[in-house]
Amino acid sequence: MYRAEAACLATSPRTSTVIVDLAQRSAALQRGDGPRGRHSLLDELRQRDEVTEILLDAVDGLEDELLLVYRANRASDEGSGAILFRRQRPAGLEAVHPPAVHTLAQVLFDSLRAEAPNVPLLAHVALALRAILPCAPARDDPGAQRGGLASWQERRAIAFMEERLDQSFPVADVAEACGLSVNHFSRAFRRSIGKPPHRWLLDRRIQKAQDMLRINCLSLADIALACGFAEQSHFTRVFTRTVGIPPGAWRRSAD
Repeated sequence: MYRAEAACLATSPRTSTVIVDLAQRSAALQRGDGPRGRHSLLDELRQRDEVTEILLDAVDGLEDELLLVYRANRASDEGSGAILFRRQRPAGLEAVHPPAVHTLAQVLFDSLRAEAPNVPLLAHVALALRAILPCAPARDDPGAQRGGLASWQERRAIAFMEERLDQSFPVADVAEACGLSVNHFSRAFRRSIGKPPHRWLLDRRIQKAQDMLRINCLSLADIALACGFAEQSHFTRVFTRTVGIPPGAWRRSAD
């Protein structure tokens, strides 16, 4: 159950701030603190690399903003951070976050335009957004420092592909799971892992195939399908190119 806290309400400002208490799973809506206080808060969050900024399409000519600030018991606790939604995306600029992020953001904006916003709903949606799109990594996140994936993105990408080694899927699906565009994800993945996502996936499938080749009762065709190859011939070509010898010969040498 989400608990609404008393908040300072005012008439339709350009920017609204929702403070989410992670411990209490509650939210407080602030709409009357003026631009100076809000800008000071944003500057502080940006200096600590604790704000993720997302550009949305303007709706009905509105270019309002929404700042979600997530606070734990202490500022250093995991989960603290912020998400800033700005309706100022230039025409033609690619959306780099999952559709669910934009849908939930629209729910928040619609609720804020009401005369009496449903604050428990704001808390519920804000927590859902944080689950889909974790806040910006801390400054000491190695991925953030070297321009690669954040730690949570690297874990999510690898887990996503590991669970689907026997399936065919586009890189766009992995990028979406990490909240990134395909080009951004591919560059960041290569910088973090040392190889492109397609190459990592092929190498991992070959590793799985080697484990299965040690089980003599499995045919090459069965292993190919279990490792995500549509045809045995394709599996044989990739295996030979990667390992240096065909899978059958590798099996015999491994016995």
